[in-house]
Amino acid sequence: MDLALFDDPDPDRAAKEGGLTAMAEDDLLAVYRRTRQAATAARAAGDMARLYALVRGTKTIQRLADARGLVITADGAMRRSTAPSSR
Repeated sequence: MDLALFDDPDPDRAAKEGGLTAMAEDDLLAVYRRTRQAATAARAAGDMARLYALVRGTKTIQRLADARGLVITADGAMRRSTAPSSR
């Protein structure tokens, strides 16, 4: 998967999330970074429909990372969560 794009509603959401869930941590982070860069470009171009789909993708990746006990920071780094687990 090159970018995490999620339409609203997205009939392929379950399959896309399954693909992201199966990824190794480094691969998941790489997709996050590419998706975030694409979102920045979409915002600069004023392409709000694409921006929204990309932001949904970054939020989905953050949620899936959290389920693994990982945090993706604002600068695009990944670290283990130090917060008590609610999972």
